Amino acid sequence: MDKKVEIAIIGAGTAGLSAYKEASKYTNNILLIDKGPLGSTCARVGCMPSKQLIHIANQFYERHHFSTMGIDGAKQLRINISEALAHVRKMRDHFTAGVVKFTESLKNQFIRGEAKFVEPNILKVGKQQITANKVIIATGSSSYIPDDWQVDYSNLLTSEIIFEQENLADEMSVIGGGIIGLELGQALSRLGIKISLYHAGDFIAGLTDPKVNSAAIKILKNEFPIYLNERVSVSKANKGHLTIKTSSGSHTIASVLVAMGRKPNLENLDLESLEVELNEFNVPKYDNTTMQINNLPIYIAGDANKTRPLLHEAADEGRIAGFNAANSDNQCFVRRTPMRILFSQPNIVVIGQPFSEINQNEYVIGEVGYDNQGRAKIENHNQGILRVYGLKKTGKLVGAECIAPAGEHLAHLLAWAIQKEMTVFEILKMPFYHPVLEEGVRSALHDIAKKVEAKPKSFELTLCDSEAIHLLT
Repeated sequence: MDKKVEIAIIGAGTAGLSAYKEASKYTNNILLIDKGPLGSTCARVGCMPSKQLIHIANQFYERHHFSTMGIDGAKQLRINISEALAHVRKMRDHFTAGVVKFTESLKNQFIRGEAKFVEPNILKVGKQQITANKVIIATGSSSYIPDDWQVDYSNLLTSEIIFEQENLADEMSVIGGGIIGLELGQALSRLGIKISLYHAGDFIAGLTDPKVNSAAIKILKNEFPIYLNERVSVSKANKGHLTIKTSSGSHTIASVLVAMGRKPNLENLDLESLEVELNEFNVPKYDNTTMQINNLPIYIAGDANKTRPLLHEAADEGRIAGFNAANSDNQCFVRRTPMRILFSQPNIVVIGQPFSEINQNEYVIGEVGYDNQGRAKIENHNQGILRVYGLKKTGKLVGAECIAPAGEHLAHLLAWAIQKEMTVFEILKMPFYHPVLEEGVRSALHDIAKKVEAKPKSFELTLCDSEAIHLLT
């Protein structure tokens, strides 16, 4: 039976469900369309199962420090990878259960199927035609594999299928030094698998700061080899193995994890029927403050637009798209300070404006190393570097990059300060406990404060009769 609805949402992941929840505040005439499997990318094949595997790997890896602390017996510890993967799946199923249950509870507001555009307001789902006043594209993304590889894709591992394996090979190659490749590569290495990682560029993990990038490469290379500026190709070999071709020659290996980025799931939507301009990733041009595509009654949110492919960004974009689709006039929304965290150990972080976007004549940089930082040294995690960027004239903090222990927590403090447009002098008036890893942030801020032109003469502690105190009472 054909349907007419106010809003049709294609995709029931984080962005799609966020759009549904926001739009449902204004109308119940919404249809959610997803061909399955249900459960968001994050919960099913992304952040949650990967962090569970990383946690297991890090726990096992800590045995290397036991003897220095007087703990004996570390050499007798063994990892059962099959059982570890089973535990990852158990936790994954726990995280996806709520998402699946909510989606299925929508009943006549949800249909399974693959949607295609006929016109901007008309979709085809199987034999059913859906006419909608507004459409939201929230189809997510999937792992990218080059089309020219002469290989049976079932022999390649991606983040979509690695957690489904009953066991893993003793030796693996990882292709891609971005977030997924480095997170899973280090985790697999720490589980005892012999890993070699190949990356097409000379900067890893989305870093742009040369000093931080150099430190990250050096730290990670202590655990497994990383080959930079390598554009590898993979082909089929005998006995189910794969052949990897690099600049230094070819070799055969049993298993390859492909982590070369993700592509938006847009190829089956028939976007050509909309006659809109597509960028190099075949994504329609859109306004990231309204999520609207051109002047069409269509919005795009989440990984499908390939701008900020992260869960918290997908949730925000879904809400923006849902709000604007449900209301007659589009509203422009200010986006939050960008924050990207790679859960390697140490964490790798890019916050706010990256190094590549700062003008060296207008900005100053504060720096701290973690090699001798007290709390980091106590925990045997004393490696890394934090670099913070601020305006030379005022000291207003604008960005940071780091590889540092507990970088995920430092990232939030810095992002909050950047979003509140605080200067380094204002942040330094905040409390810092001892001994904590956050003291490294204070050291970096002190370093940047020395280089700012407009230095305040006041003490870091606020005077009792100051205007700032009166505002608090």
